[in-house]
Amino acid sequence: MQIKQLINWARKYRKADPSAKEKKEFDSFLDDLAKLGKDPKPFDLEKSKARVWGNLKKKSHNKKSVRHLFPVIRKAAAVFFIFSMLGTLVYHTINIDEEPVLLVKITGEGMRSMVTLVDGSTVRINENSKLEYPEVFTPESRVVYLTGEAFFNVTANANKPFKVVMDSSEITVLGTSFNINTHQNTEVTVASGRVKVSDRISNNNVVLDKGQQALLKASEIQVKKVNPDYYIGWHTRKLEFEEETIASVFSILERAYGVNIELKMPDKEIDCAITGAYSGERIETILLGLRHILDFSYQTDIETKTIFIKVNKCK
Repeated sequence: MQIKQLINWARKYRKADPSAKEKKEFDSFLDDLAKLGKDPKPFDLEKSKARVWGNLKKKSHNKKSVRHLFPVIRKAAAVFFIFSMLGTLVYHTINIDEEPVLLVKITGEGMRSMVTLVDGSTVRINENSKLEYPEVFTPESRVVYLTGEAFFNVTANANKPFKVVMDSSEITVLGTSFNINTHQNTEVTVASGRVKVSDRISNNNVVLDKGQQALLKASEIQVKKVNPDYYIGWHTRKLEFEEETIASVFSILERAYGVNIELKMPDKEIDCAITGAYSGERIETILLGLRHILDFSYQTDIETKTIFIKVNKCK
């Protein structure tokens, strides 16, 4: 559609109602415009047309101000007029066309999955989580959306930052690996590189380095130093304990293996530090290994994925 045609239409619509032929041409233009993004529902399309035609007829009563304008100004006003009438329709349809189509990966209870993005970045998705990502990134940025927990290994690209958007926060990176958990408060743990964590409500932000973790709670960002292996063990199954407390060890196992651990300790305090390394082991194997250090018994409820552990004493 050429600007000249729009100018001619605008001039005629200012002066009087258009002819049947012109109205048909303009209807066809509206149809083509509405289909830029996707096929609209017939009812919604007719409502859009009616609103535009109604506005055009209201404007046609005001003729004097246009007649006294210079030709160049009149053309500019006409172009502005036609696009102001179609502004809302153009905005919605063109923006729909430009927005990338998002693919969705959802994991249920006990399910895990891995997605390789178009730039080579990989995302390991934990159970009960959802990742939304474009099939093709825009030229300016790489943006994905996460609900739940996932581990990201991002391909470096200094000219095209990678952004993960959550419900009320987002993180921006260039190339790094990190874990995000949004099941309760958003928790970001950096395994390598650096990330910027931002709260979208308070606009607070922090930069995290390897071995740091940010907890976003009530628009506040709390940062602490952690062992990243404890928070990414759910997909690596690589765990190393060094002088850890009993409660900490079972908490790490609970998270890494996606189970619930009900821990019962004796009334008297057990001062027992645990050191050990496990790689790719089943949790049953780890529990048997821990029995060389701790005197405890346990029962498993498969249906609820719960392990009941009763600790007696250190050995």
